[in-house]
Amino acid sequence: MSGGGGPGAKLPRLEAPERGDEPTAAAAALGAKPTVVVVAAAAAASAHAPPVARATPAAGETQRALEAVDACQRELEALSERAGEEILRVERKYGELRRPHFERRNRLIEDIPGFWVTAFLNHPQLSALIDENDEEAFNYMTRLEVEEFEDIKSGYRIKFHFGENPYFENNLIIKEFHLGTGGKPVSQSTPIKWKKGMDLTALSKGLDEKGRKRGHRSFFSWFTEHRNPTTDEIAEVLKDDMWPNPLQYFLIAESESGENGLDDSDEENGDDSVVIVDEDEDEEEDDEDDDDVQEIVDEDDDDEEDG
Repeated sequence: MSGGGGPGAKLPRLEAPERGDEPTAAAAALGAKPTVVVVAAAAAASAHAPPVARATPAAGETQRALEAVDACQRELEALSERAGEEILRVERKYGELRRPHFERRNRLIEDIPGFWVTAFLNHPQLSALIDENDEEAFNYMTRLEVEEFEDIKSGYRIKFHFGENPYFENNLIIKEFHLGTGGKPVSQSTPIKWKKGMDLTALSKGLDEKGRKRGHRSFFSWFTEHRNPTTDEIAEVLKDDMWPNPLQYFLIAESESGENGLDDSDEENGDDSVVIVDEDEDEEEDDEDDDDVQEIVDEDDDDEEDG
């Protein structure tokens, strides 16, 4: 049998088209579309192809973005500088308004005996720097002042006023903090004119009369230390804590004594028969108490007989 449809006929071999998209005779005979073969081949090739890198911004675009961020940052810094200037103006304004109140407060404090030594000893940080000899010297302290410079950022001074005392000749001792010629913070203080044999910074170590160690430096050594003014914790405590409100530390002693003691009404209306004595004195006073009780009983008996 002739023709391509008989049982013994062979199928034509598939060949790629020689040009363009014209189908081969075999492909046309089978009714196949050559585009299917092309698409399949392209898919197979893409499966083994390396991944295509994503597009990245050009170097010019990155540079423009950085310049825009830098401009924005400069605007923020300018606003911060303006804010700082306004804050300083406000601080100077209210510093002047507070000044007469500070002056009036100091005059009133001078009429309270032992105000400053009590406030210092009640302060948790300052008290750790004051030994018994320092405490005696601070009994003569009459006034504390913190005075800021006109340009607040340039510095301040702390003034200690003392009355006549057996330790030093000074009536006023000042420690000042300011910016040096190179813009670096520096400090300086008034030399203390110690009286003979009374230099508290040179006393020997040991125990004071209350049994406290004198191993630490005297508080007055602080006036001669100028190594690192930026980390002067004592100055910060005096300026930012003690000076704004010293009354809170003076009143601590009174509040603590009032918590455990009797108030005026308790003392007036209390039971007179209650007697508080030390344990060590109990045995010594037992005999005296018995004699007192006997005397009271005898007096009562005499009154009954007279009656």
